[in-house]
Amino acid sequence: MLGKKIAAGILLASTTLWGAGILNSPHDLSLTTWAGTATEDNGETCVYCHTPHAANPSFAGAPLWNKDSAAATANNAFVLYGATVAGTQGATIAGTAVGNTGGVVNAPSMACLSCHDGVSAVNSVVNAPGAGYSAGGDGLIGSTAATISDALLVSNVLADLGNAGVDLSNDHPISVPYPVGGTAATNPASLILSTTALAGTWAGASTIDDLLRTTAGVAYVECGSCHDPHDGATSYILNESVYFLRTSNNNSALCVGCHEK
Repeated sequence: MLGKKIAAGILLASTTLWGAGILNSPHDLSLTTWAGTATEDNGETCVYCHTPHAANPSFAGAPLWNKDSAAATANNAFVLYGATVAGTQGATIAGTAVGNTGGVVNAPSMACLSCHDGVSAVNSVVNAPGAGYSAGGDGLIGSTAATISDALLVSNVLADLGNAGVDLSNDHPISVPYPVGGTAATNPASLILSTTALAGTWAGASTIDDLLRTTAGVAYVECGSCHDPHDGATSYILNESVYFLRTSNNNSALCVGCHEK
């Protein structure tokens, strides 16, 4: 079945067989030695995206999400691939619709954009780290406007890095359906990825189908189709930096995994 992995699969895919994982990677925002200065904020790595308690229950794109939906969503600010203005559905050259009719991407990619849209505050979380109890509710202290203090993170690190912005018209389309049977320009979703240009290990996937994310019964290409957010280390294939890619793009292996040229 196409897109058999649910949206949460983006963030739950195992990385232990692929690389060193998230620790000390650019997504480890608690320890910013990778930015040139060692600054320990709170000693926690996962808290910037996930929380075991008092998570955002309205967000369906990732488990126990510790952030609000992307700020750009509320303002309907995304310009999708193939669109010229914000808040409208885009289209590929072949005419395949990109995004929904309101110009907003699906939840699996919204998880990424809740930090990478250039509008949302990366250090703003729903539930700040640390133990605590309140008088009512579920007994846990939860806030919809908690902020993790990290001057280096806010002022230096993400001012220039990881900012996709709200204009997605010049980026690979996301929230675009993958053809069920494959076409002249695409490989069938059942294709074993190791048969493509550079045979090797793909993080969390062995077929194209594994790379797709299902929304309302439709299998889409999302951010997590190309990227593994939990692995920012290096490729076992060529020991080269892959920037959270699911495989090395040497010989365009990542591209031809889905595109037949």
